[in-house]
Amino acid sequence: MNIKDIANLCGVSPSTVSKILHNKDADISVETRKKVLEIIKEYQYVPYSKVINSAAPKTNMIGVLLAENTYGVQDMLYSIEKAASKNGYGIMLCNTAQDEKKAEKYYQIFNNKGVDGIISICQDTEPPEEMKIPIVRIQNREREIKNAAADLYFDMKESGYLAVSYLLEMGHERIACLLEKDEEDIREGYRGAYKERFVSPDEEWIFMGTEEEIEREGIARCLKADVTAIVCSSAEMGNAVYEKVRERGDGIPNKMSVISTRDSALAEKIYPKLTAVHVPMDEIGARGVNVLIQMMEDRKSAHEFKEKISQHICERSSVSAPSGHERGGKIVVVGSMNMDCMIGVSRIPTVGETVKAGNIISLPGGKGANQAVGAGKLEGLVYMIGRLGNDSDGKTIYNSLVNSGVKTEGVVFDDSVSTGRAYVNVASGGDSTIVIYPGANAKLDCSQINQYERLLEGAAYCLLTSEIPEETVEYTIEKCREMKVPVILKLSAVERMRESLFQDVDYFIPNEKEAELLVPQASSVEERADIFIKKGVKNVIITLGQKGCYLKNAKYQGFVPTAGFHPVDSTGAADAFISALAVSLSEGNEIRQAISFASYAAGISSTRQGVQPAMVDRRELSLYQEEIEKLCAGALSD
Repeated sequence: MNIKDIANLCGVSPSTVSKILHNKDADISVETRKKVLEIIKEYQYVPYSKVINSAAPKTNMIGVLLAENTYGVQDMLYSIEKAASKNGYGIMLCNTAQDEKKAEKYYQIFNNKGVDGIISICQDTEPPEEMKIPIVRIQNREREIKNAAADLYFDMKESGYLAVSYLLEMGHERIACLLEKDEEDIREGYRGAYKERFVSPDEEWIFMGTEEEIEREGIARCLKADVTAIVCSSAEMGNAVYEKVRERGDGIPNKMSVISTRDSALAEKIYPKLTAVHVPMDEIGARGVNVLIQMMEDRKSAHEFKEKISQHICERSSVSAPSGHERGGKIVVVGSMNMDCMIGVSRIPTVGETVKAGNIISLPGGKGANQAVGAGKLEGLVYMIGRLGNDSDGKTIYNSLVNSGVKTEGVVFDDSVSTGRAYVNVASGGDSTIVIYPGANAKLDCSQINQYERLLEGAAYCLLTSEIPEETVEYTIEKCREMKVPVILKLSAVERMRESLFQDVDYFIPNEKEAELLVPQASSVEERADIFIKKGVKNVIITLGQKGCYLKNAKYQGFVPTAGFHPVDSTGAADAFISALAVSLSEGNEIRQAISFASYAAGISSTRQGVQPAMVDRRELSLYQEEIEKLCAGALSD
């Protein structure tokens, strides 16, 4: 830009502009002077700048032209500034907001300021033809370059292609795609991945609209299409998908896989962490500076630089293979929900003994919540009835349920009492002891069972634990008898039970110590199981820790060994066993197969710290299918 350009913009003569610049404007009106100075200020014109002349002085400044909503802009800008500074350059930043007139003006400003080079990020506007400043363009697609400029680009069409190809390779066939209106490139990549497999996606699986339209109707429409995976264009959109999936009681990724075509820091922070197509924006920014320096300092031609930036899938936790089995019948869990304070000790302290804790960690727990999460991770159709305090512990437990695919409409938040707590001493060998503070669990009463008894209608099983009021346990058993719902009962911290209730229990699952407390007159596991059967229980399974379990019913009696895993923390093994048993039975499997399935679920969970985080998911357990079948075949005979 020169004096003539300023004069044309102002509608005055070049001499008028010259007089104003040199303070010789006494004969020029105030209005004209003001107009000229405003244009000079707007375009940041420097009279002595000769930037389109190769003899212009070196300023060691790089102009950066961008739109603030550019994908990965923060990482890219940071790397540009870092690389520029390392090479002795500063940067001058201008935000066009994708406004063509702003872009044209900022090119002129860079020209006026005498920058040594320009990095143009995702701009459609071409620089002026007369501009001789070296330019590197960073684009999100390959484009024809009219003016001489180096070209670095990544292809959003490829992003869509990579995301869908990855899901197809994982076994998904019904894949939805949620995109904003200007993201046709991603849609083409989505279609291209399907085309390679000689199939076409259903057009109902693709929704394009504004961000608000996607959240308001697009996600729901895709979920109604019975897809098994969803491609979205950002982590923010992925987070919105998570919320809608959880609202309908499904888990990620066990019932719905989600992948983003753009990666970001948010993808690492949401739960589960979001799998995404990663474009190395920081590497692109640094590469752009290095190319520009070669053009500025080594006089290399822009035509020597045209480079496509590669992308890759960043695998996290939001994608798994689609479920390969039919979901079983409904399982309703009625029981306790606690925040577990896990205390790692070298050994369990005896009376009067003090031991030092190696570590302390708080995790969601409670036998009811544990069993619900265990069944949810195994893709059971699980409903929870329980009570939480309206506090941070309660919300943490609730989120754990939702994230595991548990339907939570039977969960009540109580403002009058805090969430229950359990203090668990875990020895290095895996043994544990537990002290429980009931909290809100103590207020899970018969009225709440009545309020949500509709959840029991048509249930395959009711999982019932005794860390809630005794009268609620008894009332739930009676309600299940009326509604013909089989009961799986786990007692803990209980030394007695009303005799008449045993006949309404279909599966009674105490551990060895609990069985001894209930029938101290018996001298063996076999005798205790026989007594429970005589009281009316239909199936008795006494868990024996590392010795496996003992089963007795009208058809079988005998010991079933463990799966043979070396335990690290056995705290949640019984809950893992019961939840897996319920899921397998709900799918119509015979008791021996269900016990074998449950033994492996318990064994795997015992190799991990904690309870709910240690619960095995369906995909992991399916890896042991042959071993489960062998255990089943050798377990018991008629």
